[in-house]
Amino acid sequence: MPINDLPREILSDILLRATQLNEADGESYTYGLTQAPLPLQKAKLTKYWHDWVLSYNFEHVFERKWRGAERWAELTLKRPKYSIYELIDKPSGYAVYRDPYGSLKLTNELFATVPSTASHVRRLWFNGFYEAESDKLILSVISSCTKLQYLSVPWTILRRATAKDWVNLLNGNTGRGRPLHSLELTAVCLPEAQACSLEDDHTPNPLEDSSVDFSSLKRLKIFGNTLHKPVSDDDLHHIAKTATNLECLDFTNLSTISVAGMLALVKASRNTLQVLEHSPRSSDGFYHPYPGDLESGEHICELLANLPQMRDLSISIPYMCADLFANHDVKWVGELQVRATDVCGCDSNTSPATRVEKLSTTLESVRKLIAARRRMHSKLSAELFFAGCIFEPEKKIVHGDFALAEISSGGRWPEDKQPSTLGPYGQTGTYGKEEGFWDAISEEEYLYAVSRQWVQL
Repeated sequence: MPINDLPREILSDILLRATQLNEADGESYTYGLTQAPLPLQKAKLTKYWHDWVLSYNFEHVFERKWRGAERWAELTLKRPKYSIYELIDKPSGYAVYRDPYGSLKLTNELFATVPSTASHVRRLWFNGFYEAESDKLILSVISSCTKLQYLSVPWTILRRATAKDWVNLLNGNTGRGRPLHSLELTAVCLPEAQACSLEDDHTPNPLEDSSVDFSSLKRLKIFGNTLHKPVSDDDLHHIAKTATNLECLDFTNLSTISVAGMLALVKASRNTLQVLEHSPRSSDGFYHPYPGDLESGEHICELLANLPQMRDLSISIPYMCADLFANHDVKWVGELQVRATDVCGCDSNTSPATRVEKLSTTLESVRKLIAARRRMHSKLSAELFFAGCIFEPEKKIVHGDFALAEISSGGRWPEDKQPSTLGPYGQTGTYGKEEGFWDAISEEEYLYAVSRQWVQL
């Protein structure tokens, strides 16, 4: 059978394996898809193979800003000796300058002049570009990629782009190509000059325009903190007006989005949402910023427990209780993480005995949910981050720093403790910090210490 008659999936797999083997053998530019021509005959490259090569090279495009201060290395022509050059402490070579946007400009020019290359792009990733000039180039590159599925861009795009730019970016109802599947916004703190430039930009918020439609978007991730026009709850409320089909929400390492903004999107996509992570962690790891509160006093636990498609949950909420784990018909699997600052129905006047009862009921509710999921042949584990400790309900173990409680008890408590493998940085322990080592004690001993007020909730 001629190779071109094979099914497309099998042929693609053959070409991929040939390419990988070719790359492993050494540098080449034919990708193993050509062969030596016969006498008086030109080498042939079929149209399908040509399209496959374009797809292989342009499916994922990553653009990183050139950092400068590079040197032109004086390398030997013998490739096996390249590793020796890396051992030189002060390698020789001439300092060179490159346009920091040179690669981005070339990519934009290529996609504009040869649209067939841009039509094969499925993922775009931009890193280090935060100025007005680079934002324009990024938007130009995006507009050329009509079949783009995954996009990671700086949050400055949200502040400098127009409503028309965002209509093209999301590509939901434009009638050309495919709508965007996944959007990731990354934020950092900017140098003074770039920060002033962004603050002085007065482009109207494109999210306020009714033509910007997020209904086709399936995944939204916002990552990183910034002091300069950060993504806020107001932005999420605007997005929630049309974002009704999200399957994945991820807000990590930022403190400018509260529970209220996150829940606006959760409610908008409650029938489709499968993955939810809201982790406003600070640089201090476990001791993350306060996750926000709800003016309406809404019971978040019942809302989260009744999301029909939810399977992966890592959430920071102001309070929690047994109701969060009461629905045994949930589809939760894997590792469940809940970070809370208080127990539902408690305030500064709540007695220790009441707190112990509510917390004990919550932990027991977690164990019942894990057992129910196990009966359905689904593995679920849980970690509760609460009162400066990490609870493992299934093991009935509490991890934390109990040095002060031990002093308060006059050395009578705890009766039994073991070194903990957990800490403010999770399973890596207290890496690089001075909080001291954590101990692991039983859940029963912890609750007893709370009732005696040696440990404060």
